[in-house]
Amino acid sequence: MLKDIKSILQKGLTKAYKAVDNIKVQAYWQVGERIAREELEHKDRADYGKRVIESLARDIGFSRRSMYEIVQFCKAYPIVHTLSAQLSWSHYLRLIDFKTVNRRNNKQ
Repeated sequence: MLKDIKSILQKGLTKAYKAVDNIKVQAYWQVGERIAREELEHKDRADYGKRVIESLARDIGFSRRSMYEIVQFCKAYPIVHTLSAQLSWSHYLRLIDFKTVNRRNNKQ
């Protein structure tokens, strides 16, 4: 019985962690989309996007790198419905990096 209960709890926790990570991915996409929209509205102002990202990072306690990754994520996956619930934030970070490297290599 103990083994079964441990297994049930572990499966439940695993599902909970996946659900929380999926919500995190959705929230990050929404944040990235909102920042990208703001950048687009002020594209005529030099360095506006950079300043906004740095200011937001400070204000919400994220690193600048994380904020840039969130914006990159939204730009790499512009349609939120294409996001897979099977992938975690860590997976998307790797995919974003992979796409960036491929873009860089294709331009050379």
